[in-house]
Amino acid sequence: MCVATRANGRSPRTVDAYAEKLSHLVAYLEDPPIEGVTLADLRAFVADQWDRDLSPFTVASRVRSLKRLCNWAVAEGILPDNPAARIETPRPKRQKPKGIATADLVALIETMDGGSVYDLRDKALTFFLADTGARVGGVCGLRVQDIDLDAGLATVTEKRGKTRFVCFTEPTAEALRAWLRVRPTDKGPWVFVGLGARAKGALTRSGVLQMLKRRAKRAGIEGPVNPHAFRHAFPRHFLLDGGDLGTLSELMGHEGVEITKEYYAIFTVKELQEKHRKHSVIGQRFGGQDDNGK
Repeated sequence: MCVATRANGRSPRTVDAYAEKLSHLVAYLEDPPIEGVTLADLRAFVADQWDRDLSPFTVASRVRSLKRLCNWAVAEGILPDNPAARIETPRPKRQKPKGIATADLVALIETMDGGSVYDLRDKALTFFLADTGARVGGVCGLRVQDIDLDAGLATVTEKRGKTRFVCFTEPTAEALRAWLRVRPTDKGPWVFVGLGARAKGALTRSGVLQMLKRRAKRAGIEGPVNPHAFRHAFPRHFLLDGGDLGTLSELMGHEGVEITKEYYAIFTVKELQEKHRKHSVIGQRFGGQDDNGK
């Protein structure tokens, strides 16, 4: 199936994602010939996945992959009937958006205008989180050599050791330049290092969280400011501004568009109304708005 998927033009990352998801099915069934897989086998596998306390999104993605496998096997004439036809794909309950609010982001950054070495580091870090949507683990492990400031690109290594590119804009590049000019050079190759006499090496995930909490308290922010709140906010702004799911999935480093849609294409009624007004052909052509949308 993986060879066929690649031959159909899907990216190597998508092929790897299918292989990873199907590896759990293969391991559970102890690598049987596909001709011998039954509906009972598949149901037992799905039940086992639920029993492992995996997230609904993870179970759903693995079910989608096994259904793709069976659909492919039927299409190729390997199976006469589809044993997965009666397997239902879980539909995880969508949760309210939990990204950092734009007003809170602005207030947070305003606490970093003092010009101290801490301000410069924290501003560069906050800009990078908000501008790239990178996972905090990838940000903490970022090395100076991983950044191309002129190109606005960085290489991050995130969960399961996967490496990918992230993009950032000129304001983030400027914040990074300002920080790198004063960054201590005796604490290793990492971009974001701990400060103070006792600090050694790269800033940790806990260190990033504690920094954000201190800044949020100073700014009087009550909404979410944890590192993942930045990753949640990034795709929502991208989609609300008219970005497409396919591009967003690539920018987020997701294994497929389905994950991006399930996790992040969640809007309030007001947001949907604003998005509709912005992109409606009737509103654009006959609404009498000027170039500023007024």
